[in-house]
Amino acid sequence: MSFFRLIRLPNLLIVALVQSLLYFRLLLPAFQQNDIIPRLNTSEFICLVLATVFTTAGGYILNDLYDAEMDMLNRKDKVVINVAISAQVGMWLYAIFGFAGLMLSLYLAFRIGQIYMASLYLLSFGLLFFYTISLKKLPLAGNLLVAFFCLGVAALVWLAEAPGWWELKTKAPQSALALQSIFNWYFSFAFFSTFFREIVKDMEDKEGDAAEACRTYPIVAGEKAAKWLATAIAVLLIGLLIWQYLSQATGFSSGFYLGAFIGVVLPLAYSIQLLQKAQSASDYHRISLLAKMVMLAGILLLFFVNNT
Repeated sequence: MSFFRLIRLPNLLIVALVQSLLYFRLLLPAFQQNDIIPRLNTSEFICLVLATVFTTAGGYILNDLYDAEMDMLNRKDKVVINVAISAQVGMWLYAIFGFAGLMLSLYLAFRIGQIYMASLYLLSFGLLFFYTISLKKLPLAGNLLVAFFCLGVAALVWLAEAPGWWELKTKAPQSALALQSIFNWYFSFAFFSTFFREIVKDMEDKEGDAAEACRTYPIVAGEKAAKWLATAIAVLLIGLLIWQYLSQATGFSSGFYLGAFIGVVLPLAYSIQLLQKAQSASDYHRISLLAKMVMLAGILLLFFVNNT
């Protein structure tokens, strides 16, 4: 169990779910209906998912290795390094997961003839390192990077199958437009919902971060400013859905909007209300859990889109 907590198994399963939904629920059916051969076969797609999951797991392990002391202040009950797993074993696990992710990405890149895919994983690995040792302690830099990573999980699938989308645009422009609209929505949703939760988590961890001389946004700008930023992001997320509905963007069913109202808009509105009253770490933890529910709801909304 300690090992699974270290690698954040539920989060890794969500990463795999996002990529699987985008590939099997959206791209593959559209390609098959228009006689387009996907760039990735099933085994190659599994390779892409595993490379993403291993790289992400390596990032989690490295983060825990560097944050062992800080986590004893912020979330003592969840600490694994130096409690259940030694730092030395943690370093070995980090090296194993990182190496496996890099090798899988290299294999996939050469297999499908898109060498830049390997460079994206290598870049991700490097950025995760700098995030852990430096960027996460700076105002907004680490938050924005994590948000980009969540967007990137989906973008990797899109980039791998981009040649197929261009062929689809020629054969079935309406279907290609629906796909593009759905991916664009999820890119923006993944980015801003993650950014929102990151700001809330920084407010939750403010005391421990300050003790470790971190300069996160709530510490530098103040709790009130951080609350306003988180509120602005939540309002933007709601506004994007409203704009999408009013503009009648292609690819989205009535079921999607009903699910978005229940699973995204209402929890975000409640989160905004809670933010104004929040004072303690437990208050912010409650909002953080709501934000995580919103992120999961956004993923499940992919079941209610129409790509044809």
